[in-house]
Amino acid sequence: MSVLPSIPRACRASSSRLPPHPPLRTTAFKSIHPISIRSLSLLPSRSPSSVPFFLPHLGLGGGKHQAQLPEYGKGKGRQPDEEEEVDDAEWDMRVARAMLHLQETLPLFFDPEMNSTNMFPRNIFSKHMVLTLPAPLPLKISSLSGYSMAFSLTRSGMHALHTDLRSDLERMSFSPSPSDVVQSDSKSASLLAKKPVPSHRQKQIRVQVAVYGTLRLPPHKEAKWHTSSLYTFSPYSGLVTSHEVETIRPLPGEGVAEWLMSRLLGWTSRQSVNEGAVPCPRTVALPTRNEMERFKRGSNGDPSRDQ
Repeated sequence: MSVLPSIPRACRASSSRLPPHPPLRTTAFKSIHPISIRSLSLLPSRSPSSVPFFLPHLGLGGGKHQAQLPEYGKGKGRQPDEEEEVDDAEWDMRVARAMLHLQETLPLFFDPEMNSTNMFPRNIFSKHMVLTLPAPLPLKISSLSGYSMAFSLTRSGMHALHTDLRSDLERMSFSPSPSDVVQSDSKSASLLAKKPVPSHRQKQIRVQVAVYGTLRLPPHKEAKWHTSSLYTFSPYSGLVTSHEVETIRPLPGEGVAEWLMSRLLGWTSRQSVNEGAVPCPRTVALPTRNEMERFKRGSNGDPSRDQ
């Protein structure tokens, strides 16, 4: 007698309600074509020429099915280069945009919220930016990164010596551009050898800025500096390619140097009563004529010196 396996009551109850299934015939499997049995998959069997846009969002963009983004610089989808030559309309628009940018950012030179990225965007300043400083610091920088570093060092140094720093844009005017200025940029120099520069694209602007600050050292007076700078635009791209600092009067830190000289060496200040005089060491009072005669008689052994 064979023993049947025990079946739970719930299974027996549910199975009793189901209609009886007809017996499967073995010939049914033989009639099914192998092509009809195919598994569904979101991924294609081979890498297609183009991948659907939804694959990266579903996390299926890795491996050989990774979506290929269009490469700029080739063909129709090429990204424009800011340093290339532009037409007259685009050139005028870039120059006007640069002037508006300088008008907005120069008064915020000492604002701590303004960083080098906001001050010197790449759509305004050329990556071959040239900075020239006057004597006694004849410095020349020929890159936008170095120009940004000079900005950070200047602002940090001024904050170290002064408080309540602020800048005011006093004047901005066009200045005739000499023909040799465009040769300071290597990109412009190469283009200049091929074709002449139109006269209407040789533009410079002269900017005069006043800087105010209070000395951290005694007597804590408010100081004022007048600066004059010359900005040159590229005749081809319309970007700012050169910044020449013409004058800084007085030199930053000159008041601190005078304070140190007055404390250590006793030199006079230029802003004293005799303004414009050359500083000289502190004078010592000389003996009078009678004292000199008495000293001579004493050294010669004259007995009348005691009278």
